[in-house]
Amino acid sequence: MLDLNQFAHSHDLLEIVHRDHLSCVRKTFRSDVARARRNVEKQRLFRPLYTGMARLGAAEVLEFVVHADRAELLMPYIEGMTGHMFPVHATRNVAHTLSVSLSTLLYSELNESREAPVATSIFRDKLDSVSSATRDSELKRLVDACLSVVEALPAEMPFPMGPCHGDLTLSNVILDPVSGITLIDFLDTFLETPLQDVAKLKQDFVYGWSFRKDPPAMTIKAEILCRHHFPQAIVQIERMYPTQVRLLTLLTLARIAPYVKDTVTQQWLVRSLTDCLGATSL
Repeated sequence: MLDLNQFAHSHDLLEIVHRDHLSCVRKTFRSDVARARRNVEKQRLFRPLYTGMARLGAAEVLEFVVHADRAELLMPYIEGMTGHMFPVHATRNVAHTLSVSLSTLLYSELNESREAPVATSIFRDKLDSVSSATRDSELKRLVDACLSVVEALPAEMPFPMGPCHGDLTLSNVILDPVSGITLIDFLDTFLETPLQDVAKLKQDFVYGWSFRKDPPAMTIKAEILCRHHFPQAIVQIERMYPTQVRLLTLLTLARIAPYVKDTVTQQWLVRSLTDCLGATSL
């Protein structure tokens, strides 16, 4: 039986179950059930988008049940490619469809947003907690360098506040050439802004998070795919909010540091944070 947990990056349990002749995925949350409820509500309320090339929607919430010690989400099992499988199976047409669809999503989120001032102290507080929880000395040094960047910022900055997926890595995007694109694992974030999704996509398209453990040949193919099919919405939104996107990208990368358990991810994160810090002129 397929073990879905080998592809997951969270601590939640995924398993395939059968319900009324339908193959389903059951996700079990054992911590922060209140947040899990908010995550599932974001998924339930997502309105499908039609890009002219594909339908982009959220996985259907068939059932969400809260028990005394856990919460369980039931969704249909969706066939398709995701995350590290894109370089292996994606054709140019599929990659183009993915790129256009992700741009459509970002533009839609931005269109529904309203600009508001945000205190930069919230980023400092997040990085403080990340630094305290990071045990690897090299990663801790880089997280502290991110802190220095934030401390040089003004007290407030404008952000587009509005809808976002919250964890928009390629691992949470399922693409099937026939049925379209399905989003899974929505996440309630500390700052609800479309720039969260821009930063998460940069984690993949620029820094290669989903492909970090692939063989070298696949990594090269992934880099080529990401370079030639980089969502244009990211480019345009970065022009509108350059400092804000760079800040959230730094934070997105830094927040991985306390959870690193293997050498490949440690080396990837050192390289990615170093590159992002070097490219960050805030």
